[in-house]
Amino acid sequence: MLEHRVELKVVAWDDIPFRSAVETAWEQIRHGVVDADSTTAAAHLQILVRASGYPNATVTVHRTVDEALAHVSHFEVRPEPENVLLGR
Repeated sequence: MLEHRVELKVVAWDDIPFRSAVETAWEQIRHGVVDADSTTAAAHLQILVRASGYPNATVTVHRTVDEALAHVSHFEVRPEPENVLLGR
């Protein structure tokens, strides 16, 4: 069986309520019907985090072609879009 792996990075890690919302949403994704490393899973994760009280949360997917072929993804979850966090 092929293993699907995701490295999940939560920006604003010290924001306990946000981190908890991401962890709860991630558990739903991990036990769902889509492959956890897919862009569909990332989109669903974003929807769930936004529905839990973070309406501007974003999930960004980073992966190389080799990682995609190996079913590995890197998801970065932010409470606000990156340009808002940087004050631009």
